[in-house]
Amino acid sequence: MNGKNFVVVALRGAGKTTWIKNLLNKWRGRKNYILDYYYEYLKHENSFTAKPDKEIFLDCIDTESSHKEASCNILFEEATFYLRNIGQTDGRIIRQITGAHHTCNINIFVFHSLLAVPSDIMRLIDFWIIFQTDEQEKHKVLKHFENYPKILEKYLDVQKKTQGTSFNRDKKTYPDERSKKFFHYHRVHAR
Repeated sequence: MNGKNFVVVALRGAGKTTWIKNLLNKWRGRKNYILDYYYEYLKHENSFTAKPDKEIFLDCIDTESSHKEASCNILFEEATFYLRNIGQTDGRIIRQITGAHHTCNINIFVFHSLLAVPSDIMRLIDFWIIFQTDEQEKHKVLKHFENYPKILEKYLDVQKKTQGTSFNRDKKTYPDERSKKFFHYHRVHAR
């Protein structure tokens, strides 16, 4: 498989981790490098064995997965913590993204908000997976993504369908049929 860059955006509990785990299961046989702050991916082999630390992780992937045809899955879990829509994105991350075609790496960046996705990587993303988000300032999302109408279309569709839905993560139950049908609803945009 050629290298690809994914952004997964969702509020807590919307289903992003389950979706990503299913994706990683399909790509078995490739090395995984997972920055797993909350130890959610313990059932997946992880070539990154140090404690979850952004700097150590970025150095590791820059060294171990940046060569031609490395064919790794690289998961930047909780990217909202260390990739911000301010300033410039770390050069090691930009190299992973721009080099994905040559390295054949799959890079997955996980955010809780569309507004957290750095502007300097937006045009380089191949797949946007958009779940329900808790955007407090919808007008800012509309402005920030005005040059990306297809992403906005999917975002607005997801927000409309998931509005008023909920899910009890502890009990794994939905309060009503509409929530059961739409709480985990998501859309995919492929560039």
